[in-house]
Amino acid sequence: VFIQETFRVATTDDRIMVMTKERARKLHSDKMTAFFCHADEDGSGFVDFEEFQRFLMNDGLKTWLSSMELDVSDSRALFLLMDTDSDGRVSRQDLIEGVGRLKGTARSYEVCHLQKTSQELMHLLHVVLQRLPEDTLRGLPEPTEGLPKLHVQRV
Repeated sequence: VFIQETFRVATTDDRIMVMTKERARKLHSDKMTAFFCHADEDGSGFVDFEEFQRFLMNDGLKTWLSSMELDVSDSRALFLLMDTDSDGRVSRQDLIEGVGRLKGTARSYEVCHLQKTSQELMHLLHVVLQRLPEDTLRGLPEPTEGLPKLHVQRV
């Protein structure tokens, strides 16, 4: 009887967790749809950067987005991260998914994945640079401050 009751409670807890998650997802979608409708000033079905930036000039809106743990301090970077197809505009679905993906703090999985990808790209860049003729590298700009310098060793 005890084990049956434990499984019944565990099943109920799972259902409650799923229902809570679904409710939160719908609430997020509804909020972002309202945000999108206000930001889409020209009614095109898309928000371009100018519309997005004008909308973010509202301090109350910035506070509202910050309360959802969305960093709005760099509107250009935020817009570019939501503009997944790089066409200079964000659809309603882009906004819903983008804000959902970008709000909150970085999870350790995401940070580790980013570090691994970055290391792989640095290795690939080193291999490519080693294969380029030496005079090709002359005149390349120095890396941005804070980024590692590439040291090319010729073989």
